[in-house]
Amino acid sequence: MLKGRVAKMSKLMVGNMVLGRLENNCYYLHKEGEKETIMVDPSTKADHIYESLKEKGLEIKAIFITHGHFDHMMATNELKELFGDVTIYAGRKETILLEDPKMNHSVLIGKPYVIKADVLVKDDDEISVGSMKCKVIETPGHSIGGVCFYFEEDGVLISGDTLFFESVGRTDFPTGDAGALRTSIVEKLYKLPDETEVYPGHGDATTIGHEKAYNPFCCVV
Repeated sequence: MLKGRVAKMSKLMVGNMVLGRLENNCYYLHKEGEKETIMVDPSTKADHIYESLKEKGLEIKAIFITHGHFDHMMATNELKELFGDVTIYAGRKETILLEDPKMNHSVLIGKPYVIKADVLVKDDDEISVGSMKCKVIETPGHSIGGVCFYFEEDGVLISGDTLFFESVGRTDFPTGDAGALRTSIVEKLYKLPDETEVYPGHGDATTIGHEKAYNPFCCVV
């Protein structure tokens, strides 16, 4: 690099496929012009995801699981097999759901399903995939080991089912805790810059500033 010249960062691209009976947001992230891709919470239809990304010239190198409910993970094992060199990341306290079809509710739809994460992450862990970098934020409440992924350089938060557009995740599933959820949102997520873009597991994207002002469950403005 020439002295005095600042390297231009590639833009983080956030794509989305809405899949499954619960209309899950299945995000795929990559830097503009690069093929290394992070897949988030692949809910179902592994073949469709594979073909769609291949058409775009993208290669999944990592799968991020925000939490262990069936609708956020039931294409994980198949995508790992299809793409080959893929690392699965999930919260360190979430194995109780990931590895038990009763706890993750996959038995309720007649398709028992489990996954085993390659890397179990904790608060403040940093993950690098290609030129993408993010920090792990543990956000228990919707489930005991739920996590969000914060791409600080890009102002992007993947919030799973912790924080939605003017709503929050339900807490009546196994290991859910309403008090813990509010604490996770107010004391962790709301500390991020107001302009941070929030991409939830269901529904529309939002921002931290909007939720602080208008979320009826966790309004702090």
